[in-house]
Formats: sequence, structure tokens, C-alpha cells
Amino acid sequence: MSANQPLWLRAVLRAERAVGTRVESAVRTDTYFDVVSRLNRLHGQVNRAAEDLSRRWLHLFNLPAGSDVRRMREQLSRIERRLNLLADEVTEVVP
Repeated sequence: MSANQPLWLRAVLRAERAVGTRVESAVRTDTYFDVVSRLNRLHGQVNRAAEDLSRRWLHLFNLPAGSDVRRMREQLSRIERRLNLLADEVTEVVP
């Protein structure tokens, strides 16, 4: 470390060196990867459960859920593609 560095920067670099090596060694272990994969799986399960619950409540009050809107957008996209194809066919037939 150079003497002209601010005191706060020297403190941060020293702390980073002390903590960083331990963190780096911890994230390279099999245990870390097991925990991360389990947490990701749990996160997905919680999200699906929350989405299912909110979908049920919205449908109970006859309101559209996000999945309903997504499905309608997909249908609309298919219709738009089909209309574009039909328009291209019409322009090819009619000079």
C-alpha cells in the first residue's frame, strides 16, 4: 500500500483482503453449491405457491391473473403472425 492512499481506502483494502480470502474459499466448496441449489429450488417453489394462491384469489373475484394475460398475449401474437402471412399472400395474388 502506498502512503499517499487515504486512510479509509487502506482500511477497506485491508478488510477486503481479510474477508475476501475466506469468502472465496467458502464459495468454492461443494456445500456452498448444495446450499445455493437448494435455495434456488426453494425460491422457485415459494414463487409458484404465491402465484397459485394469487391466481386462485383473482379468479375467485373473476379477475384475470398474470397467467391469463400471458396466455392472451400469446394468442394475440399468433393471430398477428397469421394476419401478416395472410396479408403477404393477398399482396402476392393481387398485383
